[in-house]
Parts: sequence; structure tokens; C-alpha cells
Amino acid sequence: MFELSGVPIVVTGAGGWLGQAALEIAHKSGAAIHAFGSSAREQRLLDGTTIPVLPLSALGKQVLPGALVLHMAFLTREHAARMDEADYIAANRMISESVASFIKRNGARGIFVPSSGAVYAPPPNPYGACKLEDETRFTALGEALSIPTVIIRVFNIAGPFINKQNSYVLACILRDLLANRPVTLRAAHPVWRGYAHVNDVLSIAMGLLLAGRSPPVFDSWGEPVEVSDLAALAAKVVEKELVIQRPEWRDGAPDYYVGDEKAYLSHSTSLNLAPSGLEQQIRDTMTYLTTSTT
Repeated sequence: MFELSGVPIVVTGAGGWLGQAALEIAHKSGAAIHAFGSSAREQRLLDGTTIPVLPLSALGKQVLPGALVLHMAFLTREHAARMDEADYIAANRMISESVASFIKRNGARGIFVPSSGAVYAPPPNPYGACKLEDETRFTALGEALSIPTVIIRVFNIAGPFINKQNSYVLACILRDLLANRPVTLRAAHPVWRGYAHVNDVLSIAMGLLLAGRSPPVFDSWGEPVEVSDLAALAAKVVEKELVIQRPEWRDGAPDYYVGDEKAYLSHSTSLNLAPSGLEQQIRDTMTYLTTSTT
């Protein structure tokens, strides 16, 4: 854990998975937290502490020189699927511009922006296209202002604050197991994923920023696992009998969504951080699902 007593940290997208995890890390490190989200509210941390969250629109009035800026505010794939494409792109550009304007006015000690493995997908891909645009915007901004900037293309993550529990395969597997029902897997072709612990992704990003480093954009990574094997390992962790319901196997092309390992592991090693293994990631995700009241 970092020692950041009194250091201002700006977290945008504070209500999302990465945002909540970032608040937890910042709180435990003693940082002075300034959180922003889609609306004004209070965010409860795991120890019961509440953090006030301001609407992102309030960012334009803030005077917070030299903060670590962890920018996670972004309209996700679900919004892209139901919005007009032009409106979706415009909305994300507005979010990014508000954060960029804040940094131009206040400077920053460092900038972290999570991108996505979706940038590698072919068009039409407005979500990935917007993520690529953010990569370019914040890389250029960091260079222009000599601010350390870290951008990680996040693929699959696990751990506390997992959200969209009906969408993410790991959450669905764990919920089925914990409810003592068969694990339902819908794909009739191989589906490969590689999980990184959400805290590891954030710790690598913050560690690089605090070291004053601005590496090229890189992928998050985890050991590739086919989802049937993921279910088997999850059943072992939660000590439940495994019954899988899955369509009859067909000769479909494998769905392989796994980042490149080289830079992720190199940066982990340089910071003396040992990435969590998949079993620990499953255990931490399960603990959150079974104990969280949020």
C-alpha cells in the first residue's frame, strides 16, 4: 500500500468498479480524496467510511493543484449499445474535455486513464474508438505539460467492487455456485479470458505515476483460462459441487480476450508488486459478493 498522507487525489467515475477500488486504495493510503461521479451522493467504503461524491460538472470549479488524477469516468459499452452513435461519442468527448480542462488549469502530479482491450476490435466499435481517442488525448496532454501519465488497456479484472453482476462471466459463475445451482455458460465455442486483480491494475498505475514514469500504453494481463476451467476453479474456491450447463459444442472460432503479458509483468516486477493469482482473485471477488451491502 502507498503512503500518500494528505496528497490530493481526484477520482472521476467514483461509482464504477475501478473508481470504487481507487477510493478504497486512496483512503487506506491516507490521501485527501476528491471524488466525482454522475451525480452527487455519498460513497460507502468497506470499513463504513463515507466519501462525498460531487457531480462531474463540479470539476470545472475545483482548485486542486498537483493532485493525482485517476480518471475513470466514461460511458461504457452498455451506453454505446442503446445510444445514437454520434450522441455517445459526443458525451464521452464532453467528459474527457472536462477532465482535460481541469488538468490544464491545475496541473497534476500524475494522470491515470484506464483504456480497454476493446480498442483492438474492428469497427463499428464506438466504445473502442472513444477509448483510443482518450489514449491520444491524455498521452498528448501529459507530454505537453510534463506530467507522468499511465494508460492501461484493461481486459478482464476481478476482485472487490465488481459490478454488472449479470454481465461479467466470473460474477455469474460465482452467483450460480453460491446459490447452489448449475453454472450456466452460453457459448458453444471456446471462450478464453485472462484476469488481473483490480487492485493490482491500480497499484501498478499509481506506482508508476509516483515514480514519475510515463510508459507507452500497455495491456492488463492474467493467465489465460477457458471459462469451463474458470468455473471449475471457482467451485474449488467456494467449496461447491460443480454442474455446468452449456450448449453442445460447435466448431465456432475461439473468443480470445486476453492482453499481452510482457509490459504488465515487467512493470509489476519493477515496482516489486507480485500480481495476484487467479485463485486469490476468485476468492476476493467471492468475499465481496457475499459480504457487500452496496
